Amino acid sequence: MRASNCYSLPSFLPLAGLVLSLFLSPFVAFAQSDSSAATTAPVVPPAVVEDPTAPVKLKPTFGLGPGMFAFYGDVGSQHGRFSPLVTRVGYELRATTPITPWLEGGIHVVHGRLGMNERSLTRNLNFESRITTGGLMLRYNFLQLLNPNRVVEPFINVGFESVEFLTKTDLRDAQGRPYHYWSDGTIRDIDENAANAGDAVLLQRDYTYESDVRESNLDGFGKYLERTWAIPVGIGARMDIGHGFDFRMGTTMYLTRSDLVDGITQDSKGDRAGSAGNDRFLFSSFSIGYTVPMKKPAKKAKMTPLDSEEIDAIAWAGDEDGDGVQDISDNCPYTPAGVKVDAFGCPLDGDGDGVPDHADDELNTPPGAAVDARGVAFTDDELLKAWLAYKDSGNVNMVVSRVESFGPMKPPPVKVKRVYVVKVGEQVESISEDLIQKLLSIPDIRAVEQGDTTFYVVGSFESIPEALRRELELKGIKIEGRVMAEENGRLVDVTDEVNAERAKMTQGAGEAPAQGTGEVIVRVQLGAFRYPLSKNIFEGIDDLVILKGEDGLTRYYTGSYKEVNPAAEHKVKMLLRGFQGAFLVAFRDGKRISMKDAGAKLTGPETLNSAPSGSIDKSKLRYRVQVGTFVGNVPMETMSKLIEMGDVKPVISPDATRYYYGQFKSRKEADDAKAAIVKKGFADAFVVGDMNGYIIPADEADQLMKQP
Repeated sequence: MRASNCYSLPSFLPLAGLVLSLFLSPFVAFAQSDSSAATTAPVVPPAVVEDPTAPVKLKPTFGLGPGMFAFYGDVGSQHGRFSPLVTRVGYELRATTPITPWLEGGIHVVHGRLGMNERSLTRNLNFESRITTGGLMLRYNFLQLLNPNRVVEPFINVGFESVEFLTKTDLRDAQGRPYHYWSDGTIRDIDENAANAGDAVLLQRDYTYESDVRESNLDGFGKYLERTWAIPVGIGARMDIGHGFDFRMGTTMYLTRSDLVDGITQDSKGDRAGSAGNDRFLFSSFSIGYTVPMKKPAKKAKMTPLDSEEIDAIAWAGDEDGDGVQDISDNCPYTPAGVKVDAFGCPLDGDGDGVPDHADDELNTPPGAAVDARGVAFTDDELLKAWLAYKDSGNVNMVVSRVESFGPMKPPPVKVKRVYVVKVGEQVESISEDLIQKLLSIPDIRAVEQGDTTFYVVGSFESIPEALRRELELKGIKIEGRVMAEENGRLVDVTDEVNAERAKMTQGAGEAPAQGTGEVIVRVQLGAFRYPLSKNIFEGIDDLVILKGEDGLTRYYTGSYKEVNPAAEHKVKMLLRGFQGAFLVAFRDGKRISMKDAGAKLTGPETLNSAPSGSIDKSKLRYRVQVGTFVGNVPMETMSKLIEMGDVKPVISPDATRYYYGQFKSRKEADDAKAAIVKKGFADAFVVGDMNGYIIPADEADQLMKQP
């Protein structure tokens, strides 16, 4: 049997008492002041003056505003750690009217999303529910207890509302792979105790709540009703802001009659079981309301006794600055008193330097001379200094070298270095799993990118015969290769040269292909990702091998070891670099083998329990805002905005200069900064990540930031 409907409010009452005391403290102090001060005019004009005996008039008020939900139920039993103001967003709508001078009633509606995530070593639950409430609400404003000249009006409210909820949970990622929570704190696509746990791929929660809790029926509750009713109880404050508008803020606890809002009850199975009592949720909000006027405002009285003809006469003959020129003909109004003016009312300028005589410290400036604000001519040194300052601040393109005057000099010839390699595969889109295993079993495999194609090559030989012998060795493990030349990172076809050398080597008895050696190669798989990552993240890993399989995942490998122990040490280094999903894989003669067959002494599936804690150094990860990209000179107006903005760093590349603003620890801070920058006229600004000084996409920075 489910527990009786009893509500405990330990988490709500302290908050209510604190807010209520903050609201009432100024009014209590007002009431305790000396009564002799009653004849003194108040500092703040009275905003609300109510007469409890006056008849109530119909004054409909409509309000709308945003708020935040906080959940108190079975999921997230440690909710005391979370702020009720940093959760999911909702919106409220109200239509009210006074019933008495101290009581207001009306309709109240709330809609939004309510949710909670619980993560621990023993229980991992989450949900998000679309909530809609609607019903009647009464508001009491403490009129009998407060000073009638109050500016802020505290209130309490209580009501009766219907609640509808549609609850979902996040059980799978975007590819439909289920989340398995391992004891080391990671999420993978295979159970930790499964036989093939070594093939597990590290997952990240996508926070897309795709699974309907009621339809999943994980606890056997069947088709229960996803609606109930609740009693909302709350506190708040109201303030008139003029012209029929008011501002309200408050917090309301909804005491529901259901324990199924989160889909968990005390009757749930296993470690999903919750506690007794119904679910509750808190809605903290602010809103703007408008009271519809019920009668037309009185017309304003005439402010001047003058008729239109008298006003026209004053305007025609007026001389506001007293310079003797009527305002209608005065081209320079507000001339200082006593200053001599011309026929158009403008101060005299005898030397024609643009500075009036009354403000000119040098009345006989030579014609055409540049002057300062006081009419004094600049010296040659002052002009040079001003020009250099303009050049430095304005990024003026000055010709300062022969290169800019006559064009770049002819670059020196590039020395071509040729070596010979064995090409064993190439990739444009994806390659088969069988080929991936063969390539990874070659200890000295590496990648050469050429256009949109990645070539996989083996070795680096000074002569063709050495390369041909390696080609024969690869055939022994059924890997077909082709000898090519590599010149400064580009592959060159040398078929004719290779055929000639091959003919010399095969004269006589010939040479039989070598057989498989049985050699074990152990590598570290850094991770498998749905979308390729920026290469900046792998800065410093020179032996990186990138392979995209037919399953659409891009896998990253590093290291090539013949023994397990050095490979394990390399794995720990990669964990410290932040690659949390790193694990060991082994290959022999073109096939993947288990770590046990590779010589590792394992008592069960490989886990990361021995990985050092705090292995991800998030202190080096920051968010920045790319303000803009400029080719050539930056316009003066734009440069002024960048200088005014401050903390803007230019990064120069061969094709352009990019300007980045700030260094933020969270994505929200960067998004807020971007919004402010867009308002300043930089419409193309966007957020990027900065890891160890290298720019990466913001989405990849988000994924790295989510790692524990």
